[in-house]
Amino acid sequence: MQQHTDAELIEIVTKLRDNYQSEAVAVAETEIKNRDLTLDMLKEAEKEVEQKQKDTKRKANEPLDTHWRVLCLLFPGVINIFLAFIFKGQGQDRKFKEAWRWTFYGFGFYIGFVLLMFIVFGLLT
Repeated sequence: MQQHTDAELIEIVTKLRDNYQSEAVAVAETEIKNRDLTLDMLKEAEKEVEQKQKDTKRKANEPLDTHWRVLCLLFPGVINIFLAFIFKGQGQDRKFKEAWRWTFYGFGFYIGFVLLMFIVFGLLT
């Protein structure tokens, strides 16, 4: 806990309390007391925690870029699925969902295209 910043410690003892074992939270609280943080320092650390949460939320709601949509549409496959999970691992939930959606659109496009070719060239009859 000594390696954590003030903001991280405050986040552990407040918002992330349920994510840690009770012993770890107690050690974090002790570390905060040992640092003799002033009220101003605590407020600044809380601002950092709030900013971090805003950044995380913003990152999770960023849309998939157009070039990734085109890639997923024109070249659907395993690579796009790995790409989607990379987005998920980085906390980019919306990009994850949109990458899957555009990959499925790509599969649908090619299936429709092949069926259209069968119909046009009379191969289904």
